[in-house]
Amino acid sequence: MLLKTLASFAVLASAALAAPPKGAAYDHVFVIFLENTDYSLAYSDSNFQALLSQGVLLDNYHGLTHPSQPNYIAAIAGDYFDVSSDSSTEFDSTYKTVVDLIEAKQLTWKGYMEDIPSACYTGTSSKSLYYRKHDPFVSFDLISKNMTRCISHVVPATQLQTDLNNGSLPNYSFYTPNIKNDGHDTTVAYASQWLTGFLTPLLSNPNFLKNTLVVVTFDEADDYSDETNHILTLLLGDAVSSLKGTTDDTYYTHYSLISTVTNNWGLGNLGRNDVGQLANVFSFVANATGYQNVAVPNPPPLNG
Repeated sequence: MLLKTLASFAVLASAALAAPPKGAAYDHVFVIFLENTDYSLAYSDSNFQALLSQGVLLDNYHGLTHPSQPNYIAAIAGDYFDVSSDSSTEFDSTYKTVVDLIEAKQLTWKGYMEDIPSACYTGTSSKSLYYRKHDPFVSFDLISKNMTRCISHVVPATQLQTDLNNGSLPNYSFYTPNIKNDGHDTTVAYASQWLTGFLTPLLSNPNFLKNTLVVVTFDEADDYSDETNHILTLLLGDAVSSLKGTTDDTYYTHYSLISTVTNNWGLGNLGRNDVGQLANVFSFVANATGYQNVAVPNPPPLNG
């Protein structure tokens, strides 16, 4: 009997150790990247104005460089490692990203890619509305060279509805619209109209709204002469329902996408730019965890 009791305690202890951590301020985060739009242009768009009343405006948020690809890489890796083009890039297995920290704590994640030809597709077909440069996960060998991991995590965007129907929204989701819906080959009005149509059903779906934070941002400003690389970023979802219609003027960059995730779940950090003045944690999360953000009176130029 004693041995059985000890064995039961051992099983319970093992299960407790394996249980994923509870989020301090949210349980799910859903990041959407749009393309190449100056803050002022996005802010003046009527669809974005309508969304502002439903969430929190981060009006001091900044891209990190130009062109697109290094911003995507930085948003999951804490650095863009001097990448300065949209050409295919590959980082060997010594390079970790935020999803490695996520998996280490038994949390779940997926990259949802619109019009990707197949799960874990690493090609650059010009016939597709999917562009590899907007899919940062396949640039890292720890993901792309592990086919089992990659196929189950870097998936067509159509998988999202299946996951919602199954009640299996990941803790961390990164959603990349296709080259038209993100505004790259169209306009900000086109992108905002797509965004409204995409988000409206999600924001009323109980399988999506499970203490969920939605982050809508742009990869970079369109004006390369703007040294601040100022871009509009908006927080939505039931995780910020008590903050609707408010503005947060703390200084943030794409590195804050990592620090806000790691701080929320206590994941540690990557030891890159995901710590420090460029990686302030979104205020409502910092308030929940006691994290101290820093003022950035003289930010560095961020126009690459």
